[in-house]
Amino acid sequence: MPKPKWHDFGNRTYALTGGSNIGYIAPRERALMVDAGLDRNTARKALRQFEALGAGLAGVVLTHGHADHFGGAPWAARHHSVPVYAPPLEGVYAHQPLLEPIFLHGGAAPIAELQGKFTLGRDAMAEMPRPLEPGPAEIEGIHVDVVPLPGHAPAQVGIGYPAATAPAPDGRSLFCGDAVFPLATIDRHPILFCYDVDAWLATLEGLAELPYDRFVPGHGMPCTNIAPMVVATAARLREIREVTRRAIVTPRGPYDILETVATHFAVTFAAPQFLLLSLTTINAALTSLQAAGEAEVAVEHNRLLWRAL
Repeated sequence: MPKPKWHDFGNRTYALTGGSNIGYIAPRERALMVDAGLDRNTARKALRQFEALGAGLAGVVLTHGHADHFGGAPWAARHHSVPVYAPPLEGVYAHQPLLEPIFLHGGAAPIAELQGKFTLGRDAMAEMPRPLEPGPAEIEGIHVDVVPLPGHAPAQVGIGYPAATAPAPDGRSLFCGDAVFPLATIDRHPILFCYDVDAWLATLEGLAELPYDRFVPGHGMPCTNIAPMVVATAARLREIREVTRRAIVTPRGPYDILETVATHFAVTFAAPQFLLLSLTTINAALTSLQAAGEAEVAVEHNRLLWRAL
């Protein structure tokens, strides 16, 4: 686990980078936390540092509903008696953490290997997070811009501060969740987890042009030039899609396709949960190919088979 590192961006905007990055927007005596880390210990340690700024927690904002980003939110909400905000489709995972392993197991009761802390949040929100919709927003008296960044997760958003309508003498920051990954992460985890390949590529196409002076990804270091991460992430998604397409020149089933893609990237799965995470990406690539008229799916001899067109 990387050692947490503190960043001060001016305009009383901060980040604590580590395993999963956590943002803090503290314009006055009250502040917003952007994402909350993997668990209560992560959130507690982050808030201990943030509280030294002299601004108490007013609310938590989640960029998307993966356990390494929402895991600490239930504790923060209870301990500080503050609301949590999230896009509705993402917030449901914080309210019902079992949904993520159910999703990864094809809708069935999850196997034990999917019930570890990285796929099953240890705490649940007592109630659904308050809805967060794209566009300008006032959250607990703090004006931000909610930027849609779907693809890695269905309704992922970024949080921009200061808002576009406010002056920004120290520049504007975008906490952009997992819209991009650093090159080291792409090399370490070649089959990026993906819900929708086409949506993610569309997000990446416009990300570098957004009017922000610095970007804070969910993993890795903040940067003023996000273009290298955009290019690397988009290239990897296209490569996954193309290797998947080549794998179905002869009709193949999803697990056979995954084996081919894993071999291409020299990936050896150490446990079932890692295989199932990557299978989701393969299914996303197949959906993209079908939508483009490059693949079709059929059932033959009680097997689900994909074939390139």
